[in-house]
Amino acid sequence: MKSIASIAIFLLTPFLLQAQVVFKTLVPQQPVVAGESFQVQYIFREAVKITNFKAPSFAHFRFVSGPNQYSGSVATARGEKPLMNFVYTLEAIKPGRFMIPGAIATVNGKSIRSTDVTIDVISKERTSKLVDRNSASTNSDDVLQPGEDPYKKIRQNLLLKVMVDRSVCFVGEPVLATFKLYSRLESKSDIIKNPGFYGFTVYDMINLADKQLTTENIDGKIFEVHTIRKVQLYPLQAGSFNIDAMEVMNKVEFSRITARKKTEQEIAEDLLTNNDENKNKRNTELVEMNMRTEPVMIIVKPIPEKNRPVVYNGAVGSFSISASAVKNRVAKNEEGIFEITVSGNGNFTQLNTPVVEWPVGMEGFAPVILDSLDKTKLPLSGCRKFRYAFICSKPGQYQVQPVSFSFLDPGKKAYKTVSTPAVVVEISNEEKRDTIIAGKKVSIADTNDRASRVAAGIIISLVIIILTYWITYRSKPVSIKTKEIATIPTVDEVLTPARQAANLPDTEFFSILHRSVWEYMGARLGLEGSRMNKDDLVIKLQKQGVEGDIVLMLQKILMDCEAGMFTAVNLSINKDTMLMETKIALESINKKLF
Repeated sequence: MKSIASIAIFLLTPFLLQAQVVFKTLVPQQPVVAGESFQVQYIFREAVKITNFKAPSFAHFRFVSGPNQYSGSVATARGEKPLMNFVYTLEAIKPGRFMIPGAIATVNGKSIRSTDVTIDVISKERTSKLVDRNSASTNSDDVLQPGEDPYKKIRQNLLLKVMVDRSVCFVGEPVLATFKLYSRLESKSDIIKNPGFYGFTVYDMINLADKQLTTENIDGKIFEVHTIRKVQLYPLQAGSFNIDAMEVMNKVEFSRITARKKTEQEIAEDLLTNNDENKNKRNTELVEMNMRTEPVMIIVKPIPEKNRPVVYNGAVGSFSISASAVKNRVAKNEEGIFEITVSGNGNFTQLNTPVVEWPVGMEGFAPVILDSLDKTKLPLSGCRKFRYAFICSKPGQYQVQPVSFSFLDPGKKAYKTVSTPAVVVEISNEEKRDTIIAGKKVSIADTNDRASRVAAGIIISLVIIILTYWITYRSKPVSIKTKEIATIPTVDEVLTPARQAANLPDTEFFSILHRSVWEYMGARLGLEGSRMNKDDLVIKLQKQGVEGDIVLMLQKILMDCEAGMFTAVNLSINKDTMLMETKIALESINKKLF
């Protein structure tokens, strides 16, 4: 008998589950105003599996957006029950009473339909009369009743949160930090302080310009959710580091009447002013309130020493490696290209340059680094290419030995080493001659072809013209960007104007420091005009073999300067510390270059 009862319960379970499912259509209970938007919600409660959801055509209304889908749970006497919601935004076109048809969906394998509902649309002329009649019984979140505390209402309906996907990680293992503003109010919010991410390399995935807006259910209330910022943080060293607070100033507009349009939330940087136009609106009250996220501590563990490979260079993630010569057969003295590609996912931009053991007779140079990364993925996904130029003067076959690459797999907490195959390059008897043009080697084919000799003659003539111009020009007084190396000021001399400006407003200090760094690097590296940009600067430094952490330090200094120059955000930067970091970076680069 027990077996028969068990089988019966098993067979009846789908029908019992189906009987518990609630599928209903929800629209505003109060009339909506013609020309304004409102939301239609299709709500599933206790549905296990939902497929083939189909919304009606919404005749008599203008479609605005949707569906916005969210899932969550709702507390009942029997515990938490699953909840799913499909939300559409429509615009009322003309006054009247209209039907909103139910939607159709397959729930737990059976097709069901939500209820039809009606909605009243009124003209703007009738709005004030309807408001007066219903004001006593309405208590909307964006309506302030007599004696009600506006600050308490803001705290309940406007939330600023920061979420991280982990609080403990290894050096080089990414942490995902997301800052969100949850709103049920009509408000304008201004970011007055962005968080600091000291101790991390930062890569933005989403920011305000992306205007990412979703909805979420919190304790049975639907909130509009604005993603303010979403970043990947790659720790640079072991220790405990805080993700500083983000601070936002909000101006919330409450109504003293009950007929309201759809609540709106606007968020930006440096948006709000003291002469906010909302202060003059009738039947409204404007309330200002600051809120901030709590600092979040991230504990960064050191890379494990046990079984650490000798060739390990700080890579954390999952990678593969390959190597090849762009041309496997090159002429004597012709510049060849040997390329190493690291693919996978992890802390790409913290990778050090792989060490290549060049065969005897072949000379290799520092690589150019090319990235192809998808910054929307966590961790960074894609590949990094290291392109090494090489040259050889003797014909024959040369073998570039395998290159080993080690990384830490944080999931397995274990190291793995991968290697490239050996690459064979043939140097032919064809001769290449090297001509020096402005300090750069240019290969000219050694051939008896008359056209090649004419081309060589033209190049030599150009060299003579360039050298003549350079010798003449160098004798003239010039700015720091074109001075001879011997006359370029020291690092301390370069930073003197910024030190003297430390007590000036932040905008002036950062502007002076930014200009000083660029003038110095432009003179050292020969950058000028359109080439005075961070991408060209990084490429130049990498070609000169400057260490990756120094390049990252200089990039961060320039970005902090630009943020201080062009935004009103309080960066909370210690100027003395920044000057010291700038001195260390410039002196390190100076030693590498000269």
